[in-house]
Amino acid sequence: MGNLEELPSFRVNGIAHRFIGYELGDFDRIQFMSNLKKTVESAVTIIGDIPYKQYTFIGIGPGQGGIEHLNNTTVSFDGRELNTADGMNSMMSFLAHEYFHHYNVKRIRPFELGPFDYDKENKTNLLWVSEGLSVYYEYLIVKRADLINEQTLLNNFESSINAFENNPGRFYQSLAQASYETWSDGPFGRQGENANKSISYYDKGPAVGLILDFVIRHATQNKQSLDDVMRLLYWQYYKKLKRGFTDAEFQQACETIAGISLASEFEYVYTTKELDYNTYLAYAVLKIDVQRATEKERRKFSINQIEKTGELQSAILQSWLTSQIKVQ
Repeated sequence: MGNLEELPSFRVNGIAHRFIGYELGDFDRIQFMSNLKKTVESAVTIIGDIPYKQYTFIGIGPGQGGIEHLNNTTVSFDGRELNTADGMNSMMSFLAHEYFHHYNVKRIRPFELGPFDYDKENKTNLLWVSEGLSVYYEYLIVKRADLINEQTLLNNFESSINAFENNPGRFYQSLAQASYETWSDGPFGRQGENANKSISYYDKGPAVGLILDFVIRHATQNKQSLDDVMRLLYWQYYKKLKRGFTDAEFQQACETIAGISLASEFEYVYTTKELDYNTYLAYAVLKIDVQRATEKERRKFSINQIEKTGELQSAILQSWLTSQIKVQ
């Protein structure tokens, strides 16, 4: 309802996708919709299925945040921010996140998140999957859509890692606890005097996603990845069983795809064990460098490529950057 503008729609696999909004602002509408189509195509390729008959992005005016639904998302939108490359990249990343939620949250979902009991909190340990892995995939979706380059992708991961690693809360709260306690802490951790005793699953979640993806690729000689885990969850729990998955079932799905135990990696979810980035990044010829001029300054984490590489490690990096996955 209201004085709305509809932009030229596009189709993916024959399915119509629309963008309709309020006070959209001045920007290149043709370029924007072209980029949005590439973003949707990149996300659809991960799962290999479109479960709706039509999808609509609804811009509700300038502001912050978005809310996902089964066949649409309502998003804060200000087209005036799209007139720079950084502004366009940021918006596409945001829209990729909200769009991917129609898979990861609305269909691929923790057992507790539906059907909802609206008389009480619906607490779950798995918001790091629902939100943290959606951040992980928003980064990859725009890269695989060729909307950003490799360095921008790495910069995005650096941003999450720096936020997490410079937060003292990492010593006090696990990723599962941050998920479960979001009802009291808020989605970005506690505020005020207790701010340094909590973390955000938006920050640690994509870092753990990176670790899980690389260990799966390494264990399977680059034949499987976290993408395969997401597809397994979609087809097994949403399509076949028509329900969400439990904590144990999510870990089991990861281990099924990896073909090995991931008990050590899931300690990063259920404990405050420090993340061993370099062990896992090395699987894809990458490493973490840390800089700090003085003890009082924040540490600066940067992701760089290792000079001497093996054939498997190089293949893992390239497939991670460009994966085009088989469709069910």
